[in-house]
Amino acid sequence: MRVSLEWLNEYIAVNKEDVLETLPKLGIDIEENGPVFPVYGPIIFGKIEHVEKHPRAKKLMMCKVNIGNEYRTILTADTSVQAGKYVCVALEGARLSNGVEIQDREMLGIVSEGMLCSLEELGLAEKSDYVYMTDEPSPLGKDVIETFKVNDWYFDTEITPNRPDCLSYFGVVRELSAGLKKQIKFPVPYAKTEPDGKDSKIDIQIKTDGCWRYTARIIENVKIGQSPLWMRRRLIASGLRPINNVVDITNYVMLETGHPIHAFDLSKLAGKIVVRDAQPGERLMLLDGKEYEFTGGEVLITDGEKILGLGGIMGGEDSSISEKTTSILLEVAMFDPVRIRKTSRKLGISSDSSYRFERGVDYDNNIYVIERLSELIQQLAGGTPSKTVIDNYPKKIEQRKVFVSKHLPKKVLGIDVKRISKYIEPLGFEVEETRNGYEVYVPSFRYFDISIPEDVMEEVGRIHGYDNIHSEAPRILAIERGRNEKQKVRYEIKQVITGFGFSEANNLSFASSKMIKRFEIDGSGVDVVNPIVSELDRMRPSLLYGLLESLSYNYKRQMKDVRLFEIGKVFEMKDGKPFEREALGIVATGRESVRDYTDKRIVSFYTFKGAVEEILLRYGLECKYSPLSKKGFVPTRCAKIMCSNDVIGFIGMMDIEFVDKIYDVKDEVYVAEVYLDKIYDVSKRQKEYKSLSAFPFIRRDVSYIIPVGFEISNLLDVYRENPILEEVGIDDIYEKLGDGQYSVTIYAKFRNCERTLSDEEVDLAIEDIKKKIKEKYNISPRF
Repeated sequence: MRVSLEWLNEYIAVNKEDVLETLPKLGIDIEENGPVFPVYGPIIFGKIEHVEKHPRAKKLMMCKVNIGNEYRTILTADTSVQAGKYVCVALEGARLSNGVEIQDREMLGIVSEGMLCSLEELGLAEKSDYVYMTDEPSPLGKDVIETFKVNDWYFDTEITPNRPDCLSYFGVVRELSAGLKKQIKFPVPYAKTEPDGKDSKIDIQIKTDGCWRYTARIIENVKIGQSPLWMRRRLIASGLRPINNVVDITNYVMLETGHPIHAFDLSKLAGKIVVRDAQPGERLMLLDGKEYEFTGGEVLITDGEKILGLGGIMGGEDSSISEKTTSILLEVAMFDPVRIRKTSRKLGISSDSSYRFERGVDYDNNIYVIERLSELIQQLAGGTPSKTVIDNYPKKIEQRKVFVSKHLPKKVLGIDVKRISKYIEPLGFEVEETRNGYEVYVPSFRYFDISIPEDVMEEVGRIHGYDNIHSEAPRILAIERGRNEKQKVRYEIKQVITGFGFSEANNLSFASSKMIKRFEIDGSGVDVVNPIVSELDRMRPSLLYGLLESLSYNYKRQMKDVRLFEIGKVFEMKDGKPFEREALGIVATGRESVRDYTDKRIVSFYTFKGAVEEILLRYGLECKYSPLSKKGFVPTRCAKIMCSNDVIGFIGMMDIEFVDKIYDVKDEVYVAEVYLDKIYDVSKRQKEYKSLSAFPFIRRDVSYIIPVGFEISNLLDVYRENPILEEVGIDDIYEKLGDGQYSVTIYAKFRNCERTLSDEEVDLAIEDIKKKIKEKYNISPRF
């Protein structure tokens, strides 16, 4: 909100330094400040004594101007100037609001010793084609800048959404009063109403829960015209454009009290006001000159026949005040903030009214506001207010009361406070001291902000001054409860994966729908209705989107050896409802041992797979890998991770061209994602103790000739069927056989826990395995 220093001094005596020092300390930041009107130098009052045309230019007038102690000859192009009028004279050295610097200059043989100013050139009007002239006597030679208060100073304050009361001069003045401990004086309005026996009324009907209160009054015999200079000056200083006296008064009182107001031309109404919800398809031309179509649910102000305005946001063009208006209906209403906010966003309209209503205005100042309006309209537009003020109040709000314990200031702020009333009563609160604390009555203009005792403590802390609160180490009794079971497992997983040289990453839980469509790793995620960042419009279906972005970020900055992991939630739609589960995501590229110059290995599929298996085996999960075809991955190096017929994740190497195109990474990239719910389940089971066998194992290695494309896991499954097998695995792979074949050497360890096995028993077991492999897959040993 833009605040004028001159206007502030209407209610409290402050200077520029007071405002600049006090408001930021109280939590109201000042984004910028400066002179309202960029006018400098000698500008004084003068009186035109004589006017005649320039002898060599018909469109120039020569004026003899009395400036008090001397006369000046001043030329002007305004042919309407008249002798006897008082004017504003800019002398040499002055600077006007349009940037013009005044100098004496010769014009067709005659020197103009200054300039006669218009209100535009003084900064007091948006457009003015004529010199400002008045019949009202002004002290000749007196400073115009001082008299017209064109030396005003403005402050652009940044008001947080929870402080709508500070979107008014009254609110800012209360803050200054509390911070500076100065008295304030708010106007007490009084308007002379219609004579006895005569009154004007109008029927008000509220047919929507979007309007909580509607107060109205008729004012007749209004004369529409220009506002006085002091009001126009204050509106301009506050960032508003003067229009006419009635509209300016509504804006003036809105800025003063923070409560938006609207005035209707009474002659354009059908004798009543009906506040109702909009129906789909209804349309209205608003004061911004645009026609809007409503979808239903918007709050409309109507006269029972036609729509007059969009409640809480903007009035309609057809019922607006014009030069012919003689009778008006004043509206001071209270609307549901949520309804106003939704309508404003939906229609893309933001006005001074909606900005205040959607944050919540004072629910209890309607009568004060309408009396203040009536007083100013009577003074400046000659209107006669009706005796009756209609106040339809269907949703009555009771004053909020908050109990504050006497020990709370010490607990929350760390300071001892004997009486909180001295801090918060200047802000409008009422305090009743009880045996154990304080009953705090929240003022109506803070209804939407103050609801719990900690809110009251915030007010105490602000006024006391956070700079005056000394730092003190918190004293907290340590109660060791340790991690719960799930947290322990999560911590263990992080320790294991960190031991493999991976660093933990923490990414946002959002992903781009465009990226998901281009590269669908695992599902499409959940839509975000109102994303904070337009590109991140989905809840992530996979951790890998963020991890790959992080890998790419490091890679582009010459960090070519990257290993990252993250544990977090992933999201998907399930049976029409959002569903979330926890997952472990891992990505890696580059060398295996960065600091070992003798180790030239780079991350491979099997070393990467080993890290994943270490975590699974730690919790006793015997998993199998099944081929998986996925966009963006190498077909022969991508697999589902299966556990008891359930898919618990996947692992794979990304296609080099694909990952280069999307993430600008030109090396091999391996990724894996494992859902942790299975691990959390098995971690609850008690582990069985197994003693080491006292008897040795016997190992046998057998090489088989395998056709390219055959899954070696099929052979391992045959081995596992043997009752005396303890362990089986791959010892070596030889790929240079040709003819679409390669050789794989499988090792097997046999053991009996109760006795020592003989070579004959093991030979029989191996022969049985070879026979089954031959019968089932037609694969024979190499030699």
